[in-house]
Amino acid sequence: MGQESLHTRHTLLQKICDRHDDKAWEDFVYYYEKYIYLICRRTNLNHLEAQELVQQVMVKLWTKLPEFKLDVNKRFRSWLCQVTRNTVMDHFRVIQRREKRLEKAYDSEHWAYYREDSLPEFEALAEKEWENYLVNMALQNLKNKVSEKMFNVFLELQKGKLHKQICEEMEMPLNSVYVYQKRMMAKIKEEVSRLSQELS
Repeated sequence: MGQESLHTRHTLLQKICDRHDDKAWEDFVYYYEKYIYLICRRTNLNHLEAQELVQQVMVKLWTKLPEFKLDVNKRFRSWLCQVTRNTVMDHFRVIQRREKRLEKAYDSEHWAYYREDSLPEFEALAEKEWENYLVNMALQNLKNKVSEKMFNVFLELQKGKLHKQICEEMEMPLNSVYVYQKRMMAKIKEEVSRLSQELS
């Protein structure tokens, strides 16, 4: 999906809430479905469970979004987090009832995210995942906007390689590695800031 199709958070939600615009919903799914999946996976659900719950969350959002009131003092992502957590809680309660291992389940690390008083912990987990998600999305958006060499230098540094090692392997001056790193970091910071304003 091209950069030009990205709506601001307010515009995107307004379109979904007021008109159920198909294109707005497509954009919403593109930007948030993967994020919801990542949250589910971080709470120890397996791939298939996470995929199933993502679909349940998206159906709930489609139904409930017209009721969501846009408010500068109310973060949409907090509401999204709560809907996701409640869906996962319902799923885990079904497992509890089916397996009849309530006490063991309640004491497990898995259940820690779904206790009635666990919303702050769940939101903290979701917030950390969001930060990582924005960085990865920024990288993806920048991939075709910077030189291939600059992008690859940054990836190699992220893997833990030393600057000197990279300059030798890629046959480039050591100073260029540092320059590419600095430029790439600046671009990522700028793109993350833009995404944060438009999607947060």
